[in-house]
Amino acid sequence: MAKKTAPEYYCVCVRRNYEENWRAVSKHPTRTEAEEELERRRGFTGAFNYDNAELRVFSRSEAKKDFGADWEYKPIGGAPTKTK
Repeated sequence: MAKKTAPEYYCVCVRRNYEENWRAVSKHPTRTEAEEELERRRGFTGAFNYDNAELRVFSRSEAKKDFGADWEYKPIGGAPTKTK
């Protein structure tokens, strides 16, 4: 039986100048959609100002390499996922 592969997706991640960790803020099925969201977020002002932040698009596989093999996108403020 062939090994099942997980689908690739893309996340817009942010790291503000005072933070050490990246935070995934949105999930997209294509890199193009993620890049469009990244550009949209660059224009945010007020409480969600990203002027002093690094924004980057990570694919699922890139994030797993950088953040660990068990990394998966989880919405900010979402309920934690249950493990078996």
